[in-house]
Formats: sequence, C-alpha cells, structure tokens
Amino acid sequence: MHNRARQGWLNVFLAAALGTAVGCSSLPVNEVVPAPDSALIAAALTGSPLALEQTVVVTENPDTLLSLTPAMAHFAEQSVRGYAKDAARTQALHRALIDPPEAGGLGMRYHAAATLTPQQVFVRREANCLSFSLLFVAMARHVGLRASVNDVSIPPAWDMTGDRVQFMRHVNAKVDLRFSTDAIVVDLDLPNYRPYYAQRLISDATAKSQYYNNRAMADKARAATLAERFYNLKQALALDDSQSFLWDNLASLYWRAGHLSIAEALYLKALETNPRDLTAIWNLSELSRQLGKPDTADELAELASDYRDANPYYQYRLASRYFLQADYAEAATSIESAIKMQPNEKRFYQLAADIYETMGLEAKQSRALSHL
Repeated sequence: MHNRARQGWLNVFLAAALGTAVGCSSLPVNEVVPAPDSALIAAALTGSPLALEQTVVVTENPDTLLSLTPAMAHFAEQSVRGYAKDAARTQALHRALIDPPEAGGLGMRYHAAATLTPQQVFVRREANCLSFSLLFVAMARHVGLRASVNDVSIPPAWDMTGDRVQFMRHVNAKVDLRFSTDAIVVDLDLPNYRPYYAQRLISDATAKSQYYNNRAMADKARAATLAERFYNLKQALALDDSQSFLWDNLASLYWRAGHLSIAEALYLKALETNPRDLTAIWNLSELSRQLGKPDTADELAELASDYRDANPYYQYRLASRYFLQADYAEAATSIESAIKMQPNEKRFYQLAADIYETMGLEAKQSRALSHL
C-alpha cells in the first residue's frame, strides 16, 4: 500500500511475534485456552514486576485532550464567523486548520509520530490522525457543532519499527448536522478515506485511551522509556479497558521484559475481552511455544493461520529463516509474497536481492536493487 495511504493512521497493535488481523477459523478460542489468572493481572497493573511501583511518570491530564486555550477558542470562533449552517461551519473550520498560511489557514501537517495534545498540535502545526481528530472535535464543539471521534476499519495494513510489527488503525472526526440526517467526515487524509469502510463513533473516554496507547507505542525515535510505556498503557486501560488491543500491548511490554507468565495472563485477558482478537491469538501461540506448551501453540496458530499468512512481515520473517537454512526457493517465494502485499518496504527488496544473488538470478537481483 502506498505511503500516502498511511497518512493519519493510528498505531495501536503491538505484535511482538509478528502477528496482525485478517481472518479466524470457527473454533472458539475459549475451548483452547483457560481464563486469565486474576492475581497476575492485578500484579501487572501495579508495575511491581517491572520494579516501577515507585517510579513517577507525569502524563497529560485526560481533561486536556479535548480542551482549548483561549487562543484556540478564538481561532475556532473566527474560523466560522459569518457561517450559519452546520455544514458550512464544519467546512470552514476544516479549511482553517489545513489550508496553508498563504491561504489564511493554520497549515496543519501530517506526521505519523505526532501523538500530541490539541494544545501542542495548535502550536506545532503537526498531528497524526488521532491528534488532529481530538483538536477538531474540541474546536467544533466549542462553536456549537455535534462532533465526535470516529473509529474507521481500514483494510489490513502493517508497519515495522525495529523488531516490532504494528497493525494500523485509523480514526477521524464526524459531525452530525442538525435538522438533517446527514453527517460530514473530517479527515486529515480525506482522499484515502472511503465512506464504505466500517466505522463507528467512539466515546471521549475511548478516544483518550487511544491517545495514551499511542504514547506508549511511540517509535524508538521518541525514546519512550519502559516506565513511560507502562504508565501510558495503565492510563489507557483506566479510561477504557474494553479495548483488547490495550491488553495485547501491555502483554507485549511484559513479554519483552522477560515476564512470560504475566504476558500470558495478559494475552488471556485480551481474549476474555475479545475472543476474536487475532493479534492476541497469534502472539499467545508464539508465547505458548516459548513456555513449553506446543499443543496449545499449535491450536492457536491454526486459529490465526489466515491472519498470520496475510501479514507481509511474517512472510519476511519466513523468507529470512529459509534463507539462513539455505532453502533459497522457499525464501524467494516468501519474500515475493511479502513484496506483493507491501511493495514499498525497502527491507523486503534488500533481502530479495540477497536471495537472488545467492541463486544466481542476476536480472531479478537487479530489479530488487532498483527499489533501494
């Protein structure tokens, strides 16, 4: 998928074992795994296994995530001045935020890692989809519009940072028009939004919880510490613990820290919250194998087989494994599948070039290198 199609997307799933979501078999997951250990869940939420119970981390007050400064309120008011109807006011506010300064707008820029408060967005003139949606909803409500954050189910797509694979999600803002059954969608990347995508309005608490999740999952360039990741996830869960991906991400945090039994309990909690969470199913399969539970691992892997196979980074990992095992034909098949799924990922072409060089396929090697 083209890079532009990623604009505004919200990173929410952390798949430490290279898992994402596409499909699921019919076997209920509760027939494969037990209920989560409540004592381990409680311990995980304290941070004590990570030696964080005495760590002080300052996070933004949730109340600030839909609030405006006087300057922001004045900007919103001026943006809609002279417009009476909801549709015109919505469009005027949107233009005021995204039009370039020479056209009289704020000149909002997209930045994937810019998970910022509305106040920070207003000053820095950059945002990702969630931060922009929070800003727009806060301003729209201030000028009397009925605005909410809208969760959009985009086609499956992934990104990779280091050894973390993230399943991508998207949000935008929606304004319900008074005296009409219509609504207007406001999106930082509107050309790539499709009205037929499944979507639903989410509560303020849910939108705010996604903000803290984004902060916890910040890429390495943002240098989030273990404590920052933990306390942001804890705040996210405090706002809305019905989102299974929050439990997934906390499980991955504990797994990476070496607390495998706690990670297992947290993945089980994710599946208790949402039995069709394929990120949790696949990661728990990988973790079960590490814990010496091969039968459980195999059953869970079967549940998530379609989901796994449709992940380009899983195919990349398979290709790497086959390459190291000198099974070059299988390596080529897997890396070609990865490239077909996600043709803009340069690391796929680098591995492909190495495979083709070893196989003596000079023309294919040259084509792969041309993408680097």
